Amino acid sequence: MDDRNASDEDLMLRLQTRRDEEAFALLFARYRVPITSYLYRLVGNRNEAESLSQEAFLRILEKAGHYDYPKRFSTWFYTISRNLATDFLKKKRAVVPDDFHTLSESILGPAQPEAEEQTSWREDLDQLAVTLQDLPVPYREVVVLRALQELSYREIAAIVGCPESTARSRMDYGLEFLRKRYRRREGGKSAPPDNGTPPGSYK
Repeated sequence: MDDRNASDEDLMLRLQTRRDEEAFALLFARYRVPITSYLYRLVGNRNEAESLSQEAFLRILEKAGHYDYPKRFSTWFYTISRNLATDFLKKKRAVVPDDFHTLSESILGPAQPEAEEQTSWREDLDQLAVTLQDLPVPYREVVVLRALQELSYREIAAIVGCPESTARSRMDYGLEFLRKRYRRREGGKSAPPDNGTPPGSYK
C-alpha cells in the first residue's frame, strides 16, 4: 500500500512499534500546518506558535508509547498541542498577537475586494482578529477547533476534556460573544458589564 494513503493511526502505530522515520515524516507533513495554525490562534504569537508546534512533534516521539491504537491520532495530537498552549498561556498571562493580518485572513479567507475597498476591508479584518483575541481561552479554543479546524464536537470534547454538551455551549457562547464584541467595535460603543458566569467556563 502507498504510504501516502496510510491512515494517521497506522502511521502512528509504525512509529510506536518500529520507530519508523518515514511514518513520522508523513505525520509531520500532514499536521505541521494545521497544528501550527491552531497554536497560533490560541497563543496569538507566530514565533511562539512555531516553537510550540516543534515541541508538539517532539512529544509525539517522546510519548509514542502512550498512544492507544487504533484511537484517533488527531484527537491525541491536538490534546498534546492544547496542553502545551495552556501551559504557555499560564506562564505568560497576557499574550499580544504580533500579526493580526495573517490571523484575520485565516478566519475570513483570502481577500478579493476592489482597489477602493482595500482600506476598509483591512480595518474590518483587523477588528475581527482583535475580537477573537478578546474571547476567553476556553471559548476561543472551541471556536478555533470547530469553525477553523472543522473538528467534530465529540473530538473537541475529548481534546479539551469536557462533555460534548459543554463544547457545544462554549461554541454557542463564543460565537455570540464574537458577534457582540465585533458590533461594539464597529459602532464604537462601550461594552456593558458582564453579568454572571458564561456557560461551560473554567472554575
